[in-house]
Amino acid sequence: MPAEHHLLTPDADIAFWDEGGGDAVLLVHASFGADWFAPLAGLLPGLRVVRTHRAGYGRSRDLSGRLSVTDHTRHLAEVLGARGIGQAHVVGHSTGGTLALQLAAAHPGIVRSMVLLEPALPYAADEPRSDAMRRAVAAAEEGDLARAYGHFPGSVCSPGYLDVMTHVLGREGFRKSVLSGRYFFEHERAAFAAWDADAAGLEALRQPVLLVAGGEGERLDSPYRARNRALAARLARAEQVTLPGVSHAMPLEDPGLVAWTVLDFVRRHPVDAV
Repeated sequence: MPAEHHLLTPDADIAFWDEGGGDAVLLVHASFGADWFAPLAGLLPGLRVVRTHRAGYGRSRDLSGRLSVTDHTRHLAEVLGARGIGQAHVVGHSTGGTLALQLAAAHPGIVRSMVLLEPALPYAADEPRSDAMRRAVAAAEEGDLARAYGHFPGSVCSPGYLDVMTHVLGREGFRKSVLSGRYFFEHERAAFAAWDADAAGLEALRQPVLLVAGGEGERLDSPYRARNRALAARLARAEQVTLPGVSHAMPLEDPGLVAWTVLDFVRRHPVDAV
């Protein structure tokens, strides 16, 4: 078990882990839980893996209660700086993918490449419409976080996702993931709603980007395939790939497949090749 480190800032206490050697890879997890990337962290040989818990999740704390997307990305940059890492590949999942984009826009010199697993934002004009988030918000407002979780992220994950999460995270780990929805609904949802993708200047990004979709998304009619296509049209150096047999919960459903995808991409874009 790697050592747990903490970075204390005026607005957050960020827990992170730093292990291995080679090019640095920063793992930025999704909302609704801190350990989406816990299985992946040990499957990236030859790389220095930095895994954080975002403020408000897991072992990290939001000390302000009003963090913005820019604040969350600043924490990521400060963790890398504190560890003496000048440049890293960034792997982001869902809202973590959106944070990766903002990190690259705000600190372009830090980000060598990005692997984005179904990034949450920006939206696409042609994506399937769903009221899952509206129903999740309503359930959360009634204090029923389990029902909220079932609506979202449940609506974009394969039907067996509850069994997968319980198996990988354990019953207590899954319980904590459900309870972490409170932070998303009470704080983080508004922060992401306020994020302006146009103002971020995505078209100016020059880093290589791999946009990853889960093959189960078509059956689930999830919006991420459309979002990936729209994002690819805005980015100068984007590639797209669809991974078979997985959904939005892909880092837990098949961490080996996700790890292989990450390794293949970052090895094609080593840090010393900048």
